[in-house]
Amino acid sequence: MGRDSTRVWRLSVSVAQDRWASRVQQGTMADATAARYTRVFEAFCRYAVASGVAGPGGATAQLCQRFSAAPMRRDRSPTGSTGGVRLAAIRDAFDGLTEAGLVAENPTLGLRVDRQPPVWLPCPLTPDEAQRLLSAGRLFTTDTLRPACVALALAGATHAEVARAVVADVEPTTSRVRLGSGTGSERHIDLDAVAAAALGARVRAQRRERRRRKQPWVPESVPLTMHRPVSTYRADSIAPTVSMNLSRALKRAGIIRVGVRPRSCREYAANAVYARTGRVEDVARHLGIVSLDAAHRLLDCGWQQRWGQLDKGLDGDLG
Repeated sequence: MGRDSTRVWRLSVSVAQDRWASRVQQGTMADATAARYTRVFEAFCRYAVASGVAGPGGATAQLCQRFSAAPMRRDRSPTGSTGGVRLAAIRDAFDGLTEAGLVAENPTLGLRVDRQPPVWLPCPLTPDEAQRLLSAGRLFTTDTLRPACVALALAGATHAEVARAVVADVEPTTSRVRLGSGTGSERHIDLDAVAAAALGARVRAQRRERRRRKQPWVPESVPLTMHRPVSTYRADSIAPTVSMNLSRALKRAGIIRVGVRPRSCREYAANAVYARTGRVEDVARHLGIVSLDAAHRLLDCGWQQRWGQLDKGLDGDLG
């Protein structure tokens, strides 16, 4: 491959990036999706160059299909979802290249990836595990970040909501926290005493840190569960950062039961709410979910049979 070929492929990536950046600005595409599409298309360009294709005009349907099914690291076969994302990314990129006149037609038209729906079952934390995680999930004595992260996750916050929470979202006088601020799923959640104490400790720690560094105290911009404002993180690193913090807290609290992962905190919140109200609508409202089917998939029959009656006697609204 010569320099001209490399230049053409780089131009193709630039055109695709501009297309996705425009969508992000318009609010029709998430930052994380744009970042992932960019990584996928860059990988496709490298794959095409390695296959001897001089430019996007030489890409064929067969090449795109092979890329969608290409092995991952350690020769692992991609899942149907991964193949679907690969195909969606390069299809959208070629739509942009077609509009820009770099290719005559989109080679992915008519292609599809056969996908089987994943077999997925919820694995919520038990009430005892939830309380243990709040009290024992800190990594060291003065750690306030992990307990605050856990408190929001057990309250039903998504990873994005955990990351974007700021000090101003905590309402100490009412023991409540605001989730999804500025979005269509904004809601106010009641906290139990332990969760409220964890968030209160984090707020005080952040205030001390700002005072030590002689920085202005602006509760609307001081992060609650991140080391710095979420806007300073790469879009594709936000969710993994929250997931890592929750995983470390779970490990520190000794919760290593098979099936438990960071998402188990949100599933606990769903099951705790359903145990108290018996209404899927309340679960959806509490978690900021539009689809009742999506809310119902978070519920676990075994959890309800074993701990549902116990949870009705708990004070507060931790989940």
